[in-house]
Amino acid sequence: MDALFSCRNCIHNGSQTLTIGRGMGFCLKHDSVIWHPEDTTCKYLHRKDLPSFLVDEGIREHAAEFAQFSGMARLSRPEPIGRIRYSEKFCWERKKFDPIIHALALYYRNDEKHWIFIQTFAAGVDGRRSVAYTSLIRRYMNICETWANSYRLVLSFIQEIDSEPQFDEHSLAEIVGGHDQDELRREALWDVVFCRLSTLQEYGWHASLEDLRWVTDSLNGSLSNFDWPALKRELMEFKETWTEEIIDHAKRNEVFFPIPTDDLPRE
Repeated sequence: MDALFSCRNCIHNGSQTLTIGRGMGFCLKHDSVIWHPEDTTCKYLHRKDLPSFLVDEGIREHAAEFAQFSGMARLSRPEPIGRIRYSEKFCWERKKFDPIIHALALYYRNDEKHWIFIQTFAAGVDGRRSVAYTSLIRRYMNICETWANSYRLVLSFIQEIDSEPQFDEHSLAEIVGGHDQDELRREALWDVVFCRLSTLQEYGWHASLEDLRWVTDSLNGSLSNFDWPALKRELMEFKETWTEEIIDHAKRNEVFFPIPTDDLPRE
């Protein structure tokens, strides 16, 4: 249970889940390397595995427990963890360079057009990239606090919601006690699935679109039965409906690709 409240399961650490990603992580909230993500947390935790509105009570309790710490803290015992700046040089010298962590560490060095940076994680089948992609979209929605600035990211994301994530041996976490690689890949697949669905549900919450907010109710048991082939077929069928719903909603609210002020006709 504690692992669900660790940095591994937080959207601010987009490179890992409970079963995906080895070694260190990187926190965008605190702009810090996370040496031991399974035993690190903070009061700003935003769970990856479920939409925030479903776990709001537990998250508030967790935040209260760690309210005394302004930054990261150890999960297993109440003590602060100092901020560690990311160093590309250090990573190369210690043979710890990770391209996804490196990309995430550069996020705030690009002060303009964060949505363009997020979009570079799209159109891939790599499972870790998928986790980073959904985490960045959810952070963007949460920070902007308006669906109108996020609908284009979500439209793009939906087009690959049915793609099957792939994992090589080095992208899977090293689990204490050992796990069969095939079993770990299956668990990692469902980590990605829940990250994706939570992204769509949180958009539904922001946009007040109830069909998207409760999208898991329409998946006819394939999700609760952990039946990926059946779920994939359903996602393929639904994504066109979801796409049309988001576009229609944006049009009704007059935010669907509005004409830039500079392009308006002059009187």
